[in-house]
Amino acid sequence: MPVPPKEVPDGLTPKGYKRLAALYNLMGCQKQAVEALTRSRDVRRALASTVGDDLAEDEKETGMREGMKFSLNLLKLWRKAAGEAGDDEFAALQNRYGSESDGDAAIEIRQQLITLGVPEEEADKYLDKLLESMTELKNSDPPPLDVPEGLSASEYYEYGLRYKELGWTEQARDALGMAIEADPSGEHGKLAASYLRTKIPRHPVPLVAEQTNIHGFNQLCDGNECGARETFEALIAEYPDFEWPYGNLGCLFIQMGDVSKAKRILRKALDINPHYVNAWLHTARAEALDGNFEKSYECLNRVIEIDPDETSIEGIKKLVDEIAVNEEG
Repeated sequence: MPVPPKEVPDGLTPKGYKRLAALYNLMGCQKQAVEALTRSRDVRRALASTVGDDLAEDEKETGMREGMKFSLNLLKLWRKAAGEAGDDEFAALQNRYGSESDGDAAIEIRQQLITLGVPEEEADKYLDKLLESMTELKNSDPPPLDVPEGLSASEYYEYGLRYKELGWTEQARDALGMAIEADPSGEHGKLAASYLRTKIPRHPVPLVAEQTNIHGFNQLCDGNECGARETFEALIAEYPDFEWPYGNLGCLFIQMGDVSKAKRILRKALDINPHYVNAWLHTARAEALDGNFEKSYECLNRVIEIDPDETSIEGIKKLVDEIAVNEEG
């Protein structure tokens, strides 16, 4: 199954544009996904206007429901489609827009949501929550460079999450290890063990590697594909046991439409760390784009086995379902 072109083509049916939006969404091409959904709505309305107001109203309601579903999928997938830096829900948005353009970012996202059929009141509520969370993250003080002593398992677990958000993987590793040691069979000890296994690099990495990976991630979010590719490839050459740049490079290849290269590089990431959740998620996307839907579902099932609390599974599965149904039809 060929991946869609960089430019949204003309002349498709509403169903064709809807399927195209799902493909673009899996690739991480959000602007094209929005444009495809907009065209699906416009073509649907044009067709409805030729056969009467009743059909037009029915199509409008259907379009709103589908727009809501896809817009929420799009926003949920922004972080996973962007790649691996911190695991903060808003990391991709912060890196893409920066602290001085939150207003512009809000306007853009609001326009996209409304274009996709989300009621204005719902869009405003979502954006209020989003901007509040981003502001809280930017204004919060970073944790200390050295992991504090004498904390509870829950406190160590929270520190581990905060360190990971900053890209300080070794402090995160230490904090999570302390949470496990403090409460090996309790709730936070188990959460820490799962997070350590699935979200932290399998082997220790130096700070320079972490920061270089974040630099490449920022290049990717800014649309600098050539620069991001050079950064990740150089990082892989120097630190071949560090799985994150493999995952990021695989994600970049998906965005570029080179699914074969994406799958090869993601396989290397999983050879390093079989519990690397992001690599499994990216592989699920790549297999779906390649028309291998059963393999895509297998990857998602693997994520469920590794980390049943992973929040991206449902959104990706819905998109794969949408493409698979349309492909069969």
